[in-house]
Amino acid sequence: MEDPFMKEKEEVLKAGLRLVEDGLIARTWGNISARAKEGKFVITPSGRTYDSLKPEDIVTVRAENLSYEGVIKPSSEKGVHAASYLEREDVGFVIHTHQNYATALSTLGRDIDVTSIDPEAVAVLGPTAPCAGYGMNGTKTLTGNVRRAIHDNPKSTCVLMRNHGVLCLGKNMEDAFHIAHVLEDVSETYYQELTGMELPEKTVENYDLMSYGRVLERPKERPWRADKINCIIETRAPFILEASSYGKPMPAYIDDLAMIGGISIPVLPAHASHEEIRKAIKGTTGAVFLRGKGAVSMAASREDAEAMVMVLDKCCRVFVLAKTGSHPHVVSLFARIKEHSNYINSYSKLESANSQ
Repeated sequence: MEDPFMKEKEEVLKAGLRLVEDGLIARTWGNISARAKEGKFVITPSGRTYDSLKPEDIVTVRAENLSYEGVIKPSSEKGVHAASYLEREDVGFVIHTHQNYATALSTLGRDIDVTSIDPEAVAVLGPTAPCAGYGMNGTKTLTGNVRRAIHDNPKSTCVLMRNHGVLCLGKNMEDAFHIAHVLEDVSETYYQELTGMELPEKTVENYDLMSYGRVLERPKERPWRADKINCIIETRAPFILEASSYGKPMPAYIDDLAMIGGISIPVLPAHASHEEIRKAIKGTTGAVFLRGKGAVSMAASREDAEAMVMVLDKCCRVFVLAKTGSHPHVVSLFARIKEHSNYINSYSKLESANSQ
């Protein structure tokens, strides 16, 4: 029997690859959906890399009760997508991103006044980019907070999810991506106003985060290599280098960091020994600051180590915000522990199984 929603599923697949290419997410984080007929929408599954997906892996969900068809589990964030379609009849495509500057600003817990920052962007984003209250991944609290933000801001096409990411509400795929990029431009401008920093994306030609790192794969000769650590990245990326100079541990300001890095990132002396670094990084994925020298990330694979650097870099942008007079919220200790535990015990295992 022919799938009645094949066109929508193919659009979602295309969008998944584009999310990664455009740098709006790391790994499988973030999710995508498209409105379908009969009160349904199609959405990416949980814990799958976008390049591994086929149309039959995209899950059909009924918006009113979140029931789904088939045996493949939909994204844990299906609730916020359902809320978007239920609240806004004009929305046909939703992408949940983890883009750098908008996510960093979400930690402030307040709306972005688009009108005052970039009046021309109002035509795309609406007068404000509202910030929904915090809720842990996949919870009814998060869904409820996002739904209220959408309901209370009918002219806005995006919602900041505090300490988490962004929801972009488009008429179609192209519209949703345009919203994401315009929001990031506005967020960059606002971040620069708040910090007074010259942003590397604006000052370095062809800026590439990973160009600041030295990658060591399967470094068997290193005495600080744990059994399951196959990749180490030493990075002096601008924001990471700046954060390392503060000489203080950095709490997880963003869910992503809590998930893969734990409750905080420790800081060690610049010339810490291999043994000190090994002890400071617990588990098979983590990072540690070397004071004034940047950071070291290690993981079981290069993909994991690079994802750690990407998330660390984003969180360091928040650390800089905190040091320049703003007051970002830290993810609560309970949520940090819970998110890390959930990732280690379920999500990361699901990713691993699906990538084999």
